[in-house]
Amino acid sequence: MMKMIASAAAITLLSAVPALAQGEANYTPSIDVANAKVEGNRITGVGVQINRTGYLVVHNDGAGAAPNSIGNIRIDPGETMDLSIDLTGDIGANPVLMLHYETNDNTTYDFGPGSTDVDTPVMNGDKPVVVPLKTGM
Repeated sequence: MMKMIASAAAITLLSAVPALAQGEANYTPSIDVANAKVEGNRITGVGVQINRTGYLVVHNDGAGAAPNSIGNIRIDPGETMDLSIDLTGDIGANPVLMLHYETNDNTTYDFGPGSTDVDTPVMNGDKPVVVPLKTGM
């Protein structure tokens, strides 16, 4: 009986290894801007959940166009609260925050003009995970 229990435990453990090897945490990607503030050239108070390593990216218009990216921060899998994102330019009237996955394993955000096949947006179904940011906060 003990051998049967030990065997069952080993099989259970081994069946869990592929899920762990993929690096996917059990988090639904989301962005929380309830406490977010624009403070000069920085956005503070942002919370995120992500299931793989990625980036929180600031786009300077509601369309999320890659040329209008004005800041990003690397995010580890899980829940991260109270993030601060330094901006590389002036924030526009309709900024959005968007999640992107790290897809080429170099730990730098590379998505942009001429490079749209790497560090791609996180999708929820057929829509990117993106939220508007009120600049008057």
